[in-house]
Amino acid sequence: MPTQVERRAATISRLLDATEVVVHERGYADTTIAAVCAEAGVSQGGLFRHFPHRRALLVATASRVAERQTDDVPAGLGLLESLRHLRALVRSRPNQVWHELVRAARTDAELRADLAPALREYHRRTGSAVVAMTPADRPWTPAHQAALRVVVNYLDGEAAVAHVLPDPDRDEASLRALADLLRPLLEETP
Repeated sequence: MPTQVERRAATISRLLDATEVVVHERGYADTTIAAVCAEAGVSQGGLFRHFPHRRALLVATASRVAERQTDDVPAGLGLLESLRHLRALVRSRPNQVWHELVRAARTDAELRADLAPALREYHRRTGSAVVAMTPADRPWTPAHQAALRVVVNYLDGEAAVAHVLPDPDRDEASLRALADLLRPLLEETP
């Protein structure tokens, strides 16, 4: 028999999973408490025992998505494989949910204020994860940080187009060109 703490954790997990699904399928504006509760199989009263309002649920979902995005980062990949891994993360459902919430925060001042700490933590975790992907004999430099920002911004834009007009051959060619541009900066041999 699960303890009360275990039941609470399981309910919160179901609610966060359901919120991720609903945000991904319906978008921020159409993510309602009723839709989340239906997806999770939890009553609205059950949801409000854990989250005082919709915004708190969305911020908790964003924080969890950020954690999941940076938890499983392989070490020791070459540049092209690292870029492929990052592209897969950027195109993933959790990352799409993350961006949906960040875009919504642009015009929702309360969401923006509540989401800011999660965004700072996401940037910290992302930076740490990418540093872990770099070869141990190469120090992380400001040039690497700048390159990472360029790569992530490129991959974000590519992901937006890839969901509408998928073209794996074009995307692979672009990723190889990006690796060729970055290689001298990162001082990695081909």
